[in-house]
Amino acid sequence: MGSIGASVRRAFGPYERQVSELYRRVFIDLENLAACIQDWADPTAICEIGCGEGALAERLCRDFPDASYLGIDIAPQLGRMYDGDRAEFRQIDAQDLAEERSGQFDLVVLNDVMHHVPVGIRADILQAAKKLLVPGGVLVFKDWLRRSTPIHAACYVADVYIGGDKNVAYMAMEEQRELIASVFGPAAVAAEQSIRPWSQNHAFKVVR
Repeated sequence: MGSIGASVRRAFGPYERQVSELYRRVFIDLENLAACIQDWADPTAICEIGCGEGALAERLCRDFPDASYLGIDIAPQLGRMYDGDRAEFRQIDAQDLAEERSGQFDLVVLNDVMHHVPVGIRADILQAAKKLLVPGGVLVFKDWLRRSTPIHAACYVADVYIGGDKNVAYMAMEEQRELIASVFGPAAVAAEQSIRPWSQNHAFKVVR
C-alpha cells in the first residue's frame, strides 16, 4: 500500500511534480543541499542510497554532468519523478550493492534516510556506504536532527502520518556523530553544514 502523501500527490495529475517540490521545500531546500555537495566533492561516480523518487538525483546529474549516477532504494517506483536520461535506478539494498560494486564510487549520498532505518542495522548501512567508496571518497550524510521544536513535530507528522513510516526514529546530533565515528573513525568528519531552511537539516562530509 502506498503512503497517503503519494496518493494525494498523484491526485494532482500534471501538477504532481510542482506540488511535491513545494511540500518538500517546507522541510528542506534541496538546491542548498546540492550546492553544499558541490563544495565538498568533485565525483566521477555517484551512488545515492535511498534515492526515493529522484528529486536529489536530478540535481546531482545536473551539477555533475560528467559523473555517472546510480540511485538505489528498497521501495518501489524509485526514480519515478526524475526528469532526465542519465540516471540509473535499481531496487536493491545497500549491503547487496556493496558486495557487487565495492570501491566503485567516489561520492555516496545518504539524504534523510537513516531515521527510516531500524536502529539495529544503521551501522550496517554505513558500513555498506564505506565499502562502496574508493579510498579518499566522500560520504555526504544528511539526516534530520531530533530536537523539541514545532518544526520537528511537523516533520514527525509528515513522516508518520503522511509518509506512512510508523517506525521512524530520529537521532540527536551527538548520536549522529557517534554513528559516523563507529564506522568511519573519530576523525572522518571533514566538514559539516546546516541546510536551509532549518538548522535541524545537518549535513556531514565524511571521508573514507
